[in-house]
Amino acid sequence: MVMTLLTHRPLGAQVLQADLSGTPVFYCSPLASQFMGPARGGVPVLFPQFADVGPLVKHGFARNMDWTLLEHGADAGQERLHYVLEIAKGDVSVWPHAVRLELEVWAQGQRVDFRFTVLNTGDSEFSFTGGLHPYFAVDDSLQARVLGLQGLPVSDRYQPELTRQDEAELQFGENIVERLYAGSPALTLLSGATRLKLTASNFSEWMVWNPGREGAQALKDLPDGDWRQFICIEPVRVRQPVVLAVGEKFVGMLGVEVEERAA
Repeated sequence: MVMTLLTHRPLGAQVLQADLSGTPVFYCSPLASQFMGPARGGVPVLFPQFADVGPLVKHGFARNMDWTLLEHGADAGQERLHYVLEIAKGDVSVWPHAVRLELEVWAQGQRVDFRFTVLNTGDSEFSFTGGLHPYFAVDDSLQARVLGLQGLPVSDRYQPELTRQDEAELQFGENIVERLYAGSPALTLLSGATRLKLTASNFSEWMVWNPGREGAQALKDLPDGDWRQFICIEPVRVRQPVVLAVGEKFVGMLGVEVEERAA
């Protein structure tokens, strides 16, 4: 019998929820089912372009394609998912390459791990940006804090004068936050009585995003006020694109562990 720690769907191989020891880790908009395309929330896969950094559709085309579920099973208290997307040369008119994408997920106890693999199966070199785009659930973004970013160079779309994270804690207000941090150290997200430990491997940056009150008004798939229910902390490759020769492979990891904070 398959456990039900993970909620997911083939479109984009998108994990919508991970319920770890009774703690729902990710936010997913209750309006998501009313709209076509990727759900607002969970963990979208971004490939082969991050955001609007390039000529392709925002965040790339992989999140808009149906992936094949190779495995969904459980044993010894661990639930596993394994999705794959095979793209042949010519399948995507705006991207003339061949690639095999895989997303593997393991959930057990208070931890969930993601492994994102990109294999160049074509006859030419290509480069890509992207990564994973988790929406972490919080009690209230106005009270949430992120630790571990201090000292990192940062690029802030809305505060271009900001070049470094000097504060020990990143806190949030009502304004939009969109910051790209150079580096991928372990982070801690504090929300209410819960703390999440976030670790990344083979990604070069963390993107931190929340639309804020005003930005949320433009998101039709987000209920009023729900911008306060999540913080996106994304392990990505942006300023250092991954370059894969024929037959080469990229593997990026994200680990999320739930810890109860001491009273």
